[in-house]
Amino acid sequence: MSFQETLWPSWMPRVLGMRKRCPCCSCAEFKPAENHIVDQFYGLFLLRPVRCMFCWRRYYWFSLRAIG
Repeated sequence: MSFQETLWPSWMPRVLGMRKRCPCCSCAEFKPAENHIVDQFYGLFLLRPVRCMFCWRRYYWFSLRAIG
């Protein structure tokens, strides 16, 4: 278990910063993730779900464009 995982609660979404790199595997390739019920709430804060193409972990990042 990494140090970051011990500090971050599992119920909170992981938001990627400006670098847009996966904190687990350092991959820079992402694809839109499947939508969950809570994604509508996070969408109010301009957070969009994405999934890492290498390790398949789910994250959120800020986006000014609509989900499409």
